[in-house]
Amino acid sequence: MGETWKQAIVSTMEEHGPVMTLSEIYQQMTNHPLVTPYHLERWKPGGQPRYQCCIRRRLTDLVNEGTVERLDTATYNLKGKR
Repeated sequence: MGETWKQAIVSTMEEHGPVMTLSEIYQQMTNHPLVTPYHLERWKPGGQPRYQCCIRRRLTDLVNEGTVERLDTATYNLKGKR
């Protein structure tokens, strides 16, 4: 079984963070193997690519689990790494 979205986000934050804005996470994840042509399609609410919706949803999960903390609007910290 391959890497999950949550694992990919955590790996990205470990490599490029630990504090990252949502835009930085999007930028770093754009060419990730999880992002398929389907994920690059625009999603109707807001016209953002689907992979961005996946990232936001999984970031919320990571915050609720306590792995990541939200520092400010669209700014996240990988807990224990700051």
